[in-house]
Amino acid sequence: MKRIVVLGGFGLFGRTIVSELATLGLTAVVGSRRGEANLRVDANDAASMQQVLRAGDLVVDAAGPFHPRSTALIRKAIEMKFDVVDINDDLGYAEAALQLAPEIAAAGIRVLSSASSVSAIAAAVVAHSGIAMPRRVTSFLAPASRHTANPGTAGSLWRTIGRPVRVLREGRLETRVGWSETRNFAMPRPLGKIRGHLFESADAIYLPKIWPMLRDVSMYIDSNTFGANTLLQMASNSEPLRELAESKVHIGAWIARKFGSSAGGLGYELEGSDGRISRHAIVAASNSFVAAVAPAVLATRAIATGEFRANGFVLPNQHVSPPELFAYLTKRGITLSDSV
Repeated sequence: MKRIVVLGGFGLFGRTIVSELATLGLTAVVGSRRGEANLRVDANDAASMQQVLRAGDLVVDAAGPFHPRSTALIRKAIEMKFDVVDINDDLGYAEAALQLAPEIAAAGIRVLSSASSVSAIAAAVVAHSGIAMPRRVTSFLAPASRHTANPGTAGSLWRTIGRPVRVLREGRLETRVGWSETRNFAMPRPLGKIRGHLFESADAIYLPKIWPMLRDVSMYIDSNTFGANTLLQMASNSEPLRELAESKVHIGAWIARKFGSSAGGLGYELEGSDGRISRHAIVAASNSFVAAVAPAVLATRAIATGEFRANGFVLPNQHVSPPELFAYLTKRGITLSDSV
């Protein structure tokens, strides 16, 4: 049995991964920059990782946000020969990780990047939809902000508001202005109708790797906090207001935790090459954030128990089978609805 190390193990997603693994009978070692961790380690510091990680480990990387991260962990995995599963959602990090695919394969290790809502769940929904030749994938996120809001996640959001973001349009990565485009999506109860704003995600690079016929991949986010969408929309059109709000991001995170929603979910609108439209949603009244780590948890179990077959850089559609993923979510009160 591999030693499982969860980096960022004191954050919401890291704690959830450790807890979910425990329900599956797997014990994880908590790694963090904080002194009380089982392993004190910085995922951006090669010397720190050299001291505490070892060959044959299975490292689950939840040390976000990923946009300021380097690929130091993956490079160290190549050097030391251990596996990595991460919950990255950032497009830039995904591009950097993909560039290391030849070295990962040569090292004989596994790297599963974006084993999360972005991009493993998105890939599972496309496979589940039955659309064999998808032309467009539009994703919607309404986070359970009462639970997920913190300075890190808020900082990731703010860096895209009124700033350049990249989305797949007409088969090419094109630059748009974050939060400048909006789309509505009807989620099942208890969420209801949401209004998403344009965001950047790793889906734009991973999904076309799986389905080369894809021409349009984009993601839209609703803050799911009363009044926040209006404020963020105003900030996207005003640099002074944006800078002021960004400087107070910790206050915004506190407000979201205080007044945000406990319900959360993901929505998907898919279009096939034949024009067929398919809509799906994954929603929960509480603990919807478990969905974000479910692919990583299930992939970790499969790797740790010797049941995972793929090697090298493993694309998100191979992280977990859709039936296994959706059955796991259903047991945790997170439901998949089709034809929403």
